[in-house]
Amino acid sequence: MKIKIEDILMRAVKIAVAIALLLFAALLALGELQMVTHNIASTFHQHVGTNLLVAICLCMAYMLLRRSIDPVPDVHCPRCRTLGGHKFAPQYRGSISHAALHFGGFLFSIFYSGGRQQRFRCRECKELFYSHTALSRGYRLLFLLSAAFIVNSIWSEFSEFWAAGG
Repeated sequence: MKIKIEDILMRAVKIAVAIALLLFAALLALGELQMVTHNIASTFHQHVGTNLLVAICLCMAYMLLRRSIDPVPDVHCPRCRTLGGHKFAPQYRGSISHAALHFGGFLFSIFYSGGRQQRFRCRECKELFYSHTALSRGYRLLFLLSAAFIVNSIWSEFSEFWAAGG
């Protein structure tokens, strides 16, 4: 097995980004602990937002550091129930969701696109089907955490607006 310089460089970049994400998550967690233990006035939304951001950072770091896995073995054909060995089938839909791009930005759109089901062709019955893979489940988790962070931020803005008016 030949190891290319590009693979080594990409792995080094992934490790560096994951370390930066873990340090950022640790700093956020320490700041949150400081706020909670010293009774610094902050709203529930700020605590939830910080905890969601820590969860997003930890999830992203895990996805960068984990070993590459074959996404196909855990996929069952819904027709004949064959496990693994399926081929990826081409998809004829766009790779970027414009609604997700508009609502949450570039990363939100990437998480949405990565979290969608993949299209496969069964190796036994040749049936076309969609299924989640281990990687798409990870991206789905990142998408849901990001969506919760965005909804929490919007709710926080509205609650401050309502509190100021009432």
